[in-house]
Amino acid sequence: MYSVKFKFQIKRDYKTKKEFFMRKIVEEFKNPGAAYRGKPFWAWNGKLEEDELRRQLRIMRDMGLGGAFMHSRVGLATEYLSKEWFNLVNACADECRKNKMEAWLYDEDRWPSGAAGGLVTKNPKYRMRMLKMTVSEAADYKAEGGELAVFAAKMQGNTLLSYREAKSAKKPDAEKGERILSFKIHIEENSPWYNGFTYLDTMSDEAVEQFIKITHDAYAKNCRKDFGKLIPGIFTDEPNYGHLSANKNTSKIPWTGKLLQSFKKHYGYDLTDKLPEVIFRLNDEEFSKARHDYFEACTHLFTNNFGKKIYKWCDKNKIAFTGHVLCEESLPVQTRVVGAATRFYEYMQAPGIDILCSQGLTREGSPAPEYLTAKQCSSALDQFGRKWMLSELYG
Repeated sequence: MYSVKFKFQIKRDYKTKKEFFMRKIVEEFKNPGAAYRGKPFWAWNGKLEEDELRRQLRIMRDMGLGGAFMHSRVGLATEYLSKEWFNLVNACADECRKNKMEAWLYDEDRWPSGAAGGLVTKNPKYRMRMLKMTVSEAADYKAEGGELAVFAAKMQGNTLLSYREAKSAKKPDAEKGERILSFKIHIEENSPWYNGFTYLDTMSDEAVEQFIKITHDAYAKNCRKDFGKLIPGIFTDEPNYGHLSANKNTSKIPWTGKLLQSFKKHYGYDLTDKLPEVIFRLNDEEFSKARHDYFEACTHLFTNNFGKKIYKWCDKNKIAFTGHVLCEESLPVQTRVVGAATRFYEYMQAPGIDILCSQGLTREGSPAPEYLTAKQCSSALDQFGRKWMLSELYG
């Protein structure tokens, strides 16, 4: 049994410690360490020179910044991921060490993350795929060859009244009043943005493994000695599984080689049979199970093959996976390109968001902050016990 005197001593000790920690917090708030200070996306957009990079870091220090993200941008004249590149990354880490700053990595040449500036997607098997649907009148239909599925459908505007799979993809057995819906897998067109290649098939485990090999393993080989405190993490920028697009007669939806296999395993039926319902409303339906299951399947493949693989690599290499996915502004736009942002945050040591400026409008027509984006990410921190949440700001 404690004496009264001993109880008072415990209270005094607790009060003293509490006051000490409060003073420490207040002082740190007034003059925070590098971990709590802003760090710019440092545009590497010309011929990189070590002395100039070190000079710019010292300027950032004098401005009160806590470090920088070494970010390849348009105009880069030094070969990306070359020996010279990594020598300069290490020189910047050294300068950050001298100035008590943090040197953060960035996982891509420009953005979105995944193609390694085309170094991965110069191989066609790693390129993003889309499922293209073409609508045509029966008399105008011409098979291209290699169609995944062809349907005859009765339609009113953009609403399906009924549909059935055609017996022949080359010459569909269309009845009077039916239109032809043909589905074919296409590789995305090459683009100068990816140095003449394409974006990555982020739902493919093999494609993401190649991205990790070319990008993350190269950083580990050249910079591992500073992983942890000096190089706390690596930023991923706007990864996604593709965009839905539509015009009068064609539509595209995200696709990957193992989608049908994964879909059948998880949902017990063949997605091919229901493809028209993924794109069109059937009669007066308010909910489409096929469309829901399709997006759920895409979310699963993207989250597990891109997010989880890199998360596990970062965990193994003692470095934080951070950054943000594309189109976090609202739930509908998330569905179209990443499925659900919160599902991705589970596989980040330091989940992040992108609030470049106020977006969207209130009912009164004034700009509205993206409360949902921030709330989703902070909720993920609480659910998964993460310490850090990053935000891209001030764009």
